[in-house]
Amino acid sequence: MPILIRNGRVLTNDAARTVHDRADILVEGEKITAIGQDIDVSRFADIEIVDASKSLVMPGFVDAHMHSNEGFEMGRYDNLPLEIWLSEVYPPFNARQLSWEEHYLRAMLVAIVSVRSGVTTLQDDCINMFFDENALDATAAAYRDIGLRASITSSMWDHSFLGGLPFLHEIMPDDLKGRLNALPQVPWQDQIALFKHHSEKWHEKDGIRIILGPCGPQRCSDVLMHEVAIISAERNLPIHCHVLETKTQAVTGQEFYGTTLVQHLKDVGVMTHRLTMNHAIWLTEKDIEIMGAAGCSTTHNPLANLKLGSGVSPIRALKSAGVNVALGCDGVASADTADIFHAVKAAAMLHKIGSHDYTTWVSAHEAYEMATHGGARSAMISDRVGALKVGMDADIILLDRYDWGFLPLHDPIQQIAFSVNSDAVKTSLIRGRIVMRDRELVLVDAENLRERISQAAEHFRREDCPRMSEAAAIVRPYIDTMYNRAISRDIETLDRVQRSPPLIKAG
Repeated sequence: MPILIRNGRVLTNDAARTVHDRADILVEGEKITAIGQDIDVSRFADIEIVDASKSLVMPGFVDAHMHSNEGFEMGRYDNLPLEIWLSEVYPPFNARQLSWEEHYLRAMLVAIVSVRSGVTTLQDDCINMFFDENALDATAAAYRDIGLRASITSSMWDHSFLGGLPFLHEIMPDDLKGRLNALPQVPWQDQIALFKHHSEKWHEKDGIRIILGPCGPQRCSDVLMHEVAIISAERNLPIHCHVLETKTQAVTGQEFYGTTLVQHLKDVGVMTHRLTMNHAIWLTEKDIEIMGAAGCSTTHNPLANLKLGSGVSPIRALKSAGVNVALGCDGVASADTADIFHAVKAAAMLHKIGSHDYTTWVSAHEAYEMATHGGARSAMISDRVGALKVGMDADIILLDRYDWGFLPLHDPIQQIAFSVNSDAVKTSLIRGRIVMRDRELVLVDAENLRERISQAAEHFRREDCPRMSEAAAIVRPYIDTMYNRAISRDIETLDRVQRSPPLIKAG
């Protein structure tokens, strides 16, 4: 049935940043077919009218980086840098393989929070520790059921635990190295086959896309990265890869390749406009030149970077070089939320410290740009989403114009960043379907899901978390030593905010 969104204040986010003080939007099928005042719909025998007279009408947000597989670990960790945090969240000796239902409910938890915060497209780097077919299948099913548009990575890595981190071969005792090396490894050919299986089953069906997810260059062999580059070019698919999130990763590039990880990505053929580098913090000027020349993307994940003490991505330098910057929450065990409003606020605030040159600060409008156009470009669907234009997909959110944080209405984008929270999002359309109306999910039974999710999450907390902690404790002393050795290393890097801003003395 066609849908008419009537009499809204419409922020189109088109190239001209057109704002209509009062306008209608006509949706037919998945597409926007008209935008204007008093659209004549008399030709339709049946049409749904959505009253937007008290609403701000905008394109939905794109959360460009998420790990839904961390869904049951929100708030579990604190004061851990990435490498030590990883040993807790992904301990090498944690053997339990989750059921299809558990994978489904973890993803559904993330999906519900995402939709309720106005996210209409989610890029989920769903880390699949066992390369289990059920993990991606269940995740895709959750997004299909709630109506969320999603790009899901088929995650890949073929280096062992020891093979992806520097110095451990020197630090660890032989018996522990033997135990780690004895863990089963899935050949890269099987990982590619699993990607192709999932792609055939899900790609471009029910709003789902399957994309390439080599975990990080230091965790992947050159032959795997070459194969990923070939598939990306042949199928015109995005590649999502964690790159230079921490100083340890910058040191890893020196140790493994004698160069930066960005240069290595170029050397193995992955550095193209189809690549999205997640985080991209510890960069050199040459790295940024390479990225800009390739026209690649990066996801800015300020929540997780702050929580893990990773550093601050040089957003101004990246944008100036022509790198596309998208915005992500990152995983719900590092950012601890899938609410995109928190990420917009952090991105609009973070870059105002560390420099007194306010002309270089990142604005609320730039943060919003990252969460719409930037994310759409990273997903390689900017012809479909990120703006409200005739011919584009109807991914539309309605916010309460009279939310307390919009009174008075100065600048809606700035007030989204600084004044309101996600409760202001009342209605959401994705691919032309209403998936949330007046804060109530339409396509799923939220209360039934809340009960199922609660039970599964509590079981995970009670049964799995202690085992994970025990497994992490086995390698923790050596990860600590590796981390301390890496952060003490002098490396070439941009002069950017990797330390506290100078203190200002009173008087």
